[in-house]
Amino acid sequence: MKKNKIIIFSIILASLLISGFGCKGLTAEEKSAIKPVTINYWTIFNDVGLLNQFAAEYKQERPYVTIKIKKVRVEEFEDLLVNALADDVGPDIVSIHVRDLNKYRPRLSPMPEKVNVANVYVKGQYSKETVVVPLEIALISVLALKSNFVGTVYDDVVFQNKIYGLPLAIDTMALYYNKDLLDQAGVPVAPTTWEELMEAIKATTRFNEKGDIIQAGASLGTGENISRSFDILSLLMIQGGVKIAVGNAIAFDSGLKTSSDQHPTMAALRFYTDFANPLKDVYTWNEKMGESLDEFARGKVAFYFGFAYDYPRIKAKAPQMNLDIIPVPQLNPQKPVNVANYYMESVVGKSKNKDEAWDFIRFMTTPDNIKKYTTATKRPTPLRSQIKEQEEDLVLAPFVGTVLQAENWYHGRDSAVAEKAFNNLIHNYLQPAGGNESEIKKNVELIQQTAQVVQQTM
Repeated sequence: MKKNKIIIFSIILASLLISGFGCKGLTAEEKSAIKPVTINYWTIFNDVGLLNQFAAEYKQERPYVTIKIKKVRVEEFEDLLVNALADDVGPDIVSIHVRDLNKYRPRLSPMPEKVNVANVYVKGQYSKETVVVPLEIALISVLALKSNFVGTVYDDVVFQNKIYGLPLAIDTMALYYNKDLLDQAGVPVAPTTWEELMEAIKATTRFNEKGDIIQAGASLGTGENISRSFDILSLLMIQGGVKIAVGNAIAFDSGLKTSSDQHPTMAALRFYTDFANPLKDVYTWNEKMGESLDEFARGKVAFYFGFAYDYPRIKAKAPQMNLDIIPVPQLNPQKPVNVANYYMESVVGKSKNKDEAWDFIRFMTTPDNIKKYTTATKRPTPLRSQIKEQEEDLVLAPFVGTVLQAENWYHGRDSAVAEKAFNNLIHNYLQPAGGNESEIKKNVELIQQTAQVVQQTM
């Protein structure tokens, strides 16, 4: 409460300063430097309360800048942004998913080398005088970004040697599990390998007398009703040595032949879909079941593959669950890999206040503020220097352990189409071949067709 009062007082004082109180004697240049600026900031999944705290703290440094933060639903973001920009009433700062950078990049402004802003403060004990100090602040360079942030950030946010945004956090995949369901099934220790996980899934799957699944060992094997099927299948491909894309060229179908089903992409797809195949002993899920996170929160699923951002959602839906998290199993523990899934904060190209917008992003992404953000939101840090400390956090450790090896392979223009193509691939793979067509030929063609669809978005 005391801290909030101090922030409110600072805002009031800043307003008085900028409205003219104590500003006598300022030069025209100084008055221009502190002309009131409003930054409109649209975010999607960020903690708005925390962002508002950053905005209040920033206003103490730049009293002439007001940050207005609006939370936008992800499904409405694109239409709202396009319409707002068309009417010249768009935001200055937006949260952009890294997989959508190339989609929105023509509407974004690359980070400049420096920004021109001003500090404002009052001096004098009896005769108050407002002092304006113009500042030229250097922003992070591409080289510094590559050195200070985890590797995937450089790969994701830099285009033609220009930085298009900075993340407050990053995210990787881990394995959530319901400890009570494992205990009931007689599984004493959480699995650490795929083989152990498969045995645990078989042990925790329950069927009724009709053969219907009444408790799933894991939400694996299908597309549409598994929230991150795209990431799970991508993870399996990468673990199997598949180069999903090389630059802007899709490569997961490279070398695929109709005469063999041993291709690593085929192996990853087969392994994944076996969990939704009634003929397999690991059968545990199907397309008739509910959405994966909801079913896990209801206590109907033992294992759930998810990201750190899922943690508060699960806790909110199932506060009493005996929940634990472990790292995702690795095919090659000596060379662990993971997938990255996160947002970055970017400046819109039409913004009339680019200097202040980029300066606020700089302010939010200082090491101290990133630490505040990731501590409050329980997200993995994007900064190399903070990883060791987060590895001591019981919730974050499973996500942070492979953050240096995490990658985001998709850098196209329409991630929604790519994800839909993967879900269609999974669904069609589970269907039997028709007529005299061989299963191998059908599945090879499905993978090739999927590669063509995704390639069209690159």
